Amino acid sequence: MQTILKTPRNGCAFQGALQTVQEIKNVIPIVHSTAGCAFQNFLANSAAGFTTSFIPTEEIPGTDMQERHIIFGGASRLREQIKNTLKVIDGKLYVVLNSCPSAMVGDDVDAMVREVQEQGEKVVDGLQAGFHGDVHYGYQQILTEIFQNLPKVENSGVQKEANLVNIFGIVPQKDLFFKGDLEEITRVLASLGIKANIFFGKEDGSEELLNAKNASLNIVFSRWGNAPAEKLNALYNIPTLSFGSVPLGLEETAEFLKKVADALSLDFSPAEKFLEEEAKRLDYYFSSLLEIFYQNHLAKTVDIVGDEATVIKYANFLNTHFNVKIATAIITDFFPSDDNPESAKAESLKNVAEKIFIAQDATEIEKILRYTESNLILGSSLEESVAEKKGVPLLVVSYPAYHTVILNRTHAGITGALAVAEDFVATTL
Repeated sequence: MQTILKTPRNGCAFQGALQTVQEIKNVIPIVHSTAGCAFQNFLANSAAGFTTSFIPTEEIPGTDMQERHIIFGGASRLREQIKNTLKVIDGKLYVVLNSCPSAMVGDDVDAMVREVQEQGEKVVDGLQAGFHGDVHYGYQQILTEIFQNLPKVENSGVQKEANLVNIFGIVPQKDLFFKGDLEEITRVLASLGIKANIFFGKEDGSEELLNAKNASLNIVFSRWGNAPAEKLNALYNIPTLSFGSVPLGLEETAEFLKKVADALSLDFSPAEKFLEEEAKRLDYYFSSLLEIFYQNHLAKTVDIVGDEATVIKYANFLNTHFNVKIATAIITDFFPSDDNPESAKAESLKNVAEKIFIAQDATEIEKILRYTESNLILGSSLEESVAEKKGVPLLVVSYPAYHTVILNRTHAGITGALAVAEDFVATTL
C-alpha cells in the first residue's frame, strides 16, 4: 500500500543514480531532466556535509527541460546535450540519467544513446526515473544498467583475474563512512593478496567498471548490491558472496576473510599473520578504554536508526563488545516493490534487538523513539530533536549528518572498531 512521507530522509532513485555516478572517477553523468532535479540533490547533500564528489552537482551537464519539452518531448534536446558534453567535458565513460519528467513524457532515451554509440562514443544510459524508488534503489539500478550496457561500447574479451573481487552494497554518500569503509575493506582483503574493485575512490573508476567482468568473485555488503552482482554473474559467470553488512571488529573481519579465502580457494595463512598483528593493535588501544568503561558504567540500552546494513553493523558490534542492549532497531530502507516491508527485517537483528520497525518518515520514527526506554540513540541528525526531548545523547552514524564533514574515517573492519569505540565512549561519558 502506498503511503505519503511527510519528512523523508532518503531522496529518490534519480538522486541515488546521480550520486553513484558522481562518485566514479572519469565517469560523467548527463542528466535528462529539469534543472531542479539535480539541484535538489545538491542542496540535500550540501546540508549533510557532502561536497567532495568528482563531478560537483552544479557542474553536471543536463538538458534543462523546459515546458515545451514536457509538452512535445525532449529527445532532440537530449541528442544536442550529449553531443555538446562529449565536446567540452573529458571523460572515459558517459552515463545518461533519466528522470521523472522525461520518463512521463516517454522520451526515447535509448534511441538517442544508440546514435552516439554507433559513432564509437562510450555512452550508456540508465532509465530509472525518480519515482521508481529511493536512493538505494537508484544505486542498485544504475550499476546494474551500466553493466548491462557496457558491452555495447567496450568489446574487449574476458580475462579472468584469480584474485580480483568486485565490491557492492556500500551506497556512496548515503553511507556516511563509505570512502573510509571501502579503503578499510581494500586493506584487509590485501592481506590475502586480493585486489578489491571498489569503483568509488581515488583510482580510475571507469577502468574498474570495465574490469569488473574479469573478477573471480562479487562481494556484497547489503541487499542493494545483489542486483549488479547478479547481472555480472548472468553475463560473465561471476559467483557472489553476500554479507548483511560490512564487517566491524576483529572477529567479524576474521570470519569475513575466511569466507572469502574459502570462496576463492586461497591459502589463509597470510591473513592469519595479518590478524595476529591487528589483534595486538586492538588490545593496545582497547586496554586504555577498560578503566573508563567500567568506572563510568557505560553499558547502555540503545536505539539504532538507519538502513538495514547500518543497523546490523552497530547492533552486532555494540552487543558483542560492549554488552549493550538494543532496545529498538528502526530500518529505513526497503524495496519499493515490497508489499510487506516488515518481511525485510534482518534475521540477524531478531537475535539482538528487542523491537524492530520499518519506517522512513522522520515524524513516524520520532513517535517510535519517544516511548522507548533507551539512554542513547544511534541515528541521523533527524533524531536530534527526539534525543533532546528524551534527554539522551545522540551518536550520528547514518544519513543525513548535518554540520559534519567525513573524509576517510571508517566504521568498518579493524580500524573502524577503534573509531566506533572512541565515538561510543565519548558520546556516553
